[in-house]
Amino acid sequence: MAVVGGLPWETAAEALPPFPQPLDPPASRRQPEAPAGFSWSTLRERWDTAVAKSPAFSASLVVHVLLVLVLALIGIRERAAERLRLELSFGSSDADPGGKKEAEEQEAAPPAVEIKPEVAKVEPPARPEPRDTERAAPEPTSDSEPIAPVAPVPAGLPAAPPATAISAVLSGRSAESRQQLLGAGGGTAESETAVGLALEWIVRQQRKDGLWSLQGPYADGSRQENRLAASALALLALQGAGNTPAAGEHRAAVAKAWNALLRLQAPDGTFDAGPMIEQHQMYAHGQITIALCELLGMTNDPELAEPARRALGYCLAAQLPDGGWRYQPPRPGADNRGDMSVTGWFLMALKSGEMAGLAVPPAAYERLAAFLDAVFVSPEKGYGYQISPGQKYFDFRPALTAEALLCRLYLGSTPDDPRIESGVELLLREAPIDFDYRRKNVYAWYYETQVCHHVGGRAWEAWNRRLQAELVPAQVATGREKGSWDPANDQWGYVGGRMFMTSLCACMLEVYYRHLPLYGGL
Repeated sequence: MAVVGGLPWETAAEALPPFPQPLDPPASRRQPEAPAGFSWSTLRERWDTAVAKSPAFSASLVVHVLLVLVLALIGIRERAAERLRLELSFGSSDADPGGKKEAEEQEAAPPAVEIKPEVAKVEPPARPEPRDTERAAPEPTSDSEPIAPVAPVPAGLPAAPPATAISAVLSGRSAESRQQLLGAGGGTAESETAVGLALEWIVRQQRKDGLWSLQGPYADGSRQENRLAASALALLALQGAGNTPAAGEHRAAVAKAWNALLRLQAPDGTFDAGPMIEQHQMYAHGQITIALCELLGMTNDPELAEPARRALGYCLAAQLPDGGWRYQPPRPGADNRGDMSVTGWFLMALKSGEMAGLAVPPAAYERLAAFLDAVFVSPEKGYGYQISPGQKYFDFRPALTAEALLCRLYLGSTPDDPRIESGVELLLREAPIDFDYRRKNVYAWYYETQVCHHVGGRAWEAWNRRLQAELVPAQVATGREKGSWDPANDQWGYVGGRMFMTSLCACMLEVYYRHLPLYGGL
């Protein structure tokens, strides 16, 4: 005798629920009348007969399938994709030993900061005379802990430029100071005209949403999109000539961009401006952090303090154990080795934060100094890419060496430091600015320009002569792309495209006033 669930088949069949009776829905939702000859009783009889004649395993199968479906529906849970999130506390008090209060505050999305170009013009700071004028730190804008003053570098490290000097680095961007510094540093009317044309080209490329693109609408765009990097580079060039949301010829474009970008900032300080390849994410964050901190330093706008603090906090939390930065923050089981190319942007992000009055823990600079020592190869080859025993076999790479030297200058090495002197000689000898197609490397020249400007003296005189002779004539003078620089045949032009090239070239021609020399005089 067939048995189902411990009962004889006949008993189990009788226990099956009766065939369901038709519901009596509201008149508005009733089904049409049954056709002639249709009988619910006949249909029920057929159902009961089919059930009675079914093999035992069929009824068991139906019951078990139903149970499996019910259990599956109960067990299914939708898993939301989790986004990597870093938290960093800028110091904690005894009342909040774990920084829990700050972490909770960062969970809430930061308020959108509305920047309007029509607000009253903010007078840019005049060039300090002497250069020991101290810039007041911006007031905190939330219940988070106040922004601490810049702490001193611990004993045993080179003495970094004092906070007063760092805060004054941005003070040359006012209209009056720009003209004075242009002449004193070796700039010309032609180079300043080139800057104006470049900024006009950049503004023409701004999209309706306020951001820029690496791929167009201009010619010779990048192969890969990175709207955050494109917007950061455009803003670095615009702000380098004194444009803010309240001042400058292009204040409307700057205001529009920051209105869009600040709405895209996540609680952990990052910005989501659209998809990009993994290798470019950290580059873009370092670049936008520089631009944001510069804007805070130029305007002292208290509404920018919290977004800048968040962006800088992500930079600090993303530093790798060896003291450098690379494509990802530290991850368990990963390689976690920094590279010199990404690290250069993050050093400038930290220093731009200091220029704006934000604090950077001394330990971050201590670890970075150790990283620079470890990637140094030799006086003949300069600096390598990563800490690796095999780096001594690679050829001289000018961009990496120039970035490392700029880091050393900002960490306190003076122009007469033998490491700086030999490095600058290597750059001038092996990587001169030259628009010949075999040696075109604007990315390296961007850093070399800053290094030579901070070092001053004969190194700057020699570099500036080449800068004026090579860069200004290479600018597109006519047509739709007037004011830009062609990325063709550049070592990294296919990666960054025309926006990358033009922004960096504009920053190079703004060098006379974009950052004041760290160690006085030219």
